[in-house]
Amino acid sequence: NFIFEYLLLWATANVLKINTRPSRLVLGSAVGTIYYLLYRLASLNLLPFYGLLRFFPMVILVSLAMVVITFYPFKFPQLIRLIGYFYGIGFASAGAGLAGAFLIGGLEAPHYIMGTFISILTILIIAELGWGIVHERMASRIYQIPLEILIGEHRIKLKSLIDTGNSLKDPLNQKPVIIVEQQAVSKFLPPLLNETISSLEEDALCTIEDLASLDEWQKRIRLIPYNSIGKKNGMLIGFRPDAVLIENQILKRNLHPTIAIHPHPLDPNGEYEALVPAYLIDTSYESTNFRAKEGGKTHVSTSSSDV
Repeated sequence: NFIFEYLLLWATANVLKINTRPSRLVLGSAVGTIYYLLYRLASLNLLPFYGLLRFFPMVILVSLAMVVITFYPFKFPQLIRLIGYFYGIGFASAGAGLAGAFLIGGLEAPHYIMGTFISILTILIIAELGWGIVHERMASRIYQIPLEILIGEHRIKLKSLIDTGNSLKDPLNQKPVIIVEQQAVSKFLPPLLNETISSLEEDALCTIEDLASLDEWQKRIRLIPYNSIGKKNGMLIGFRPDAVLIENQILKRNLHPTIAIHPHPLDPNGEYEALVPAYLIDTSYESTNFRAKEGGKTHVSTSSSDV
């Protein structure tokens, strides 16, 4: 029982990404184990208060004590989440354990040892795989925002992800940089610009000189240096859009970002096509009646590669 309680508290902490000391996990588990021992002794008439110990509010009180001892301090909303996850994981693992015990041993002689093992295994799976994947998917959804890039008469609608690791700056004006995969915007770029972006993968910097022939785009084009794992002194070609809308609101002009074009997809599952610096989301937006003429098309691609 102690191992089960310990793993249950550990799984709750792991799923919610809460740091707690092993000693507090031990203390919280000890409370649950002591309660279980008292309950068992009372059920055998070796101790009084059997009715009190099996009283549902008492069970809730013990669970609350375990959570408080393990995770305090916390705010009330976090306490509700802790209790919810604690019971959710507990019910799931206990249910799996009981089902396994009866399936293995039969209705007349359930195999409770195997049931306990299955319960523990269920907790580990939920903590490390099941809820981890669900949590990751939820976080991905939460941090996705609609993005629109306005170029001339075109309005390009993209799915973007808030990226706390994107700290790129345009070296000319120190404006923030939004990274967009090439496939999502290629239809709206000059053919020569698309070819040059692809050629940079082969470190053919000499082809950048050819961009001088793009008269209408000369003032837009930017070169953005970057470093990443396995790639030092890299270079992205970017451009200055007419406007950028995040969640249907135009950014303030003093935050007018540069768009960097990445030659590869940004997400293997195609869930987003652009990476937006987190601090752009924390800024206020500019109220304006600026509108681009319709003419661009939404391009949803399959996507992944980090800058």
